[in-house]
Amino acid sequence: MRITPNLPRLRAVALGSWAVAGWCIVVAAQLSAAPLLVSALLLGLLLLAVGLAFWQLGGDQRAGIIFDPKGIVLNLGHCSAFVAWDNIERVGVTRRRDSLIALGGRRQIGLALRDPQQYLQSYEQRLPAARGALAGALWQVSGALRPLRRGDDQALRRQLAACRAQTSYDALIPEALLGGRPEAFADMVERYRLSPAERRDLDQGAWRG
Repeated sequence: MRITPNLPRLRAVALGSWAVAGWCIVVAAQLSAAPLLVSALLLGLLLLAVGLAFWQLGGDQRAGIIFDPKGIVLNLGHCSAFVAWDNIERVGVTRRRDSLIALGGRRQIGLALRDPQQYLQSYEQRLPAARGALAGALWQVSGALRPLRRGDDQALRRQLAACRAQTSYDALIPEALLGGRPEAFADMVERYRLSPAERRDLDQGAWRG
C-alpha cells in the first residue's frame, strides 16, 4: 500500500511563500535604512527558497510512504529510508516547529526506533523526482555536491539525537506528507506492527465489542 502526500497543500504553501517573499522584496525597495533593507531582502530570498522546496515536493512523482510486510519505505522528498516493523518501539503524533517542512502542517508522526543504526544505514538524501528545467538544474547541483556528503553521517546522527531529546522520537514524518490525519496514520502503523495472530485477535475483539 502506498500513501501519497497532500500535493495541493504543498503547492499552496509554495504559492503563499512566494507571495510573502514578493511583498518583502517590494518593501525592501522602499526602505532607506541599510539594516532593514538587508533584513527584508534576506527574508524575501529565504521565502523564495522555501516556496521552491515546497513546489518541488508538490511535483515529486515518487514521494510517498509504502507499507509492505517487512516495514515502511519513506520517500519524503528530501530523503528516503526504510524502517522495519520490529525496529519501531513507539509511534505517535507530535509537534515541532523548528523545521521548514512543518509549514505544511501543525503536526508530525514520530517514530521511536529500537536501533537507529538500521535507519542510518538505509538513509539516503534525494531530491524530489519532479520534471522541468528547474528540477534538472537542482539535480546537477546536487550531483556536484554529492562527493562532499559521501561517507559523513555524523550530522544525521546529531539530528536524530536532537530530535529524540526534543520530542522523544527519532524520526518525524510531516503532516503534509501523510496525505491524511496523523492519528489515522499512527493507527495504521500500529496495526501493521502486529503479528497475524495479534491482528486476528484484535479484529475478533472489535467484532465482539
